[in-house]
Amino acid sequence: MSKNTGDSCPATGCGNDFVSKWLGKVGVTRSCLISLALIPFAWDGVIWFRDAIATIWDAVTAWGG
Repeated sequence: MSKNTGDSCPATGCGNDFVSKWLGKVGVTRSCLISLALIPFAWDGVIWFRDAIATIWDAVTAWGG
């Protein structure tokens, strides 16, 4: 296992570039960017689940009729 201390970073640069510093000043973190990138996939899941429930509901209600 590697031993990372407080100031060591496994990646080159480690937030020393212009974009990372600017995003840090306005309060945008790496985890926030990852969460924003996952929103479209999460929304597709919500739509899929809604459609699945609607299909099951239609099948159940049409079964007796």
